Amino acid sequence: MKKVWLVMMLFSAMSCMGMQGNSASRYPVQKISVTVNVPDSGWRVRILEVHRVKEELWVVSELYRLEGKSSQVVSSIEDLVEIPAPALPVVHFVMGKTWGWSAKTDGNRYIHSRKEIAEKFSQGECIYQKRN
Repeated sequence: MKKVWLVMMLFSAMSCMGMQGNSASRYPVQKISVTVNVPDSGWRVRILEVHRVKEELWVVSELYRLEGKSSQVVSSIEDLVEIPAPALPVVHFVMGKTWGWSAKTDGNRYIHSRKEIAEKFSQGECIYQKRN
């Protein structure tokens, strides 16, 4: 099962990288950002992918925590990418939330893994994928 998922991710990444070159000539550059309220200053967020799914841009981001001590104060964190993309409504999917309090007011949809929305991605167009 892991091999199948790895192959699917690799194929998805390759198709996305190929599309990025094409999308640059079709779309104007725009800023896409994600903001998340987190329980302490040790958290970070990064945008991993942007896909056009029907008439929306789906942005997949990942929360991660830095090692070591951090200030125990609710903080707002953000990541931003400037990419060629169509001017469409943006829907944010964020992975990695581990705290229990609700974040319904921030407009993000919290998911456990990319698998939850991967099927819809196959119906759309990859606009951006973070390169390591």
